[in-house]
Amino acid sequence: MNNEPPNTTKTSLKQGVMEAIQKGRIRMRPRWHFVLFSSLATLGVLIMFLAVLYIASLSIFFLHDSGAWFAPRFGGRGWWSLLQSLPWLLITLLIVFICVLQIAVRRYEFVYRRPLLISAAAILAIVFIGGFAIAETPLHRQMEFYAHHNELPPPLSLAYGAPLHMPAPPGIFHGTVLASVPGGFIMNDQNGAGTTTILIGLKTKLPDGGDFEIGDDVVVIGDPVATSTVRAFGVVDVGE
Repeated sequence: MNNEPPNTTKTSLKQGVMEAIQKGRIRMRPRWHFVLFSSLATLGVLIMFLAVLYIASLSIFFLHDSGAWFAPRFGGRGWWSLLQSLPWLLITLLIVFICVLQIAVRRYEFVYRRPLLISAAAILAIVFIGGFAIAETPLHRQMEFYAHHNELPPPLSLAYGAPLHMPAPPGIFHGTVLASVPGGFIMNDQNGAGTTTILIGLKTKLPDGGDFEIGDDVVVIGDPVATSTVRAFGVVDVGE
């Protein structure tokens, strides 16, 4: 057992450090070195965080665009359609980036003093809420437009094409109502397939009711019964 008084221990440690400095075993670094290193580390964490938000919001945007984001409102079949539509490559990148971000932010006092599970959950919550908020803005729609018109430089232009932007699975249709017809309506597909006639029956699930008007933004889950004709399993209005 060391019975040496605390003050004596501190003095000995201080003397040892001073002797090491005098003998050249320890090099004193200027203050600006630590300020620069801290600034670069903070900048790196900020860039990583923005990258995570971008990937999360891009994933949500793709699911919104295909209509799969709203599919769970139709029950089990809708959930299966959502799983088929998930951009797994983006999700894999998102998981990797979140893990790296979690490791990077552990150096900060307000993070490392908290349990790992709590800090990880906080990061996931911030990323999801931030990604959803960004996906609701015109950012990705505008960038997709520029990418398709060769006005966006790589690698950003590659983010809005295959294989990251997965097409909607068979049976999901997202578009705008063009006209009403007996027993349904005609919609303009956002995927560029042209127009599709949607047939609504007594068993069709209509969470928002069946009063669809021209210009309504709708998502349809259904089964093709003829060329450009779909019998709707469910229809939901996803407009503002």
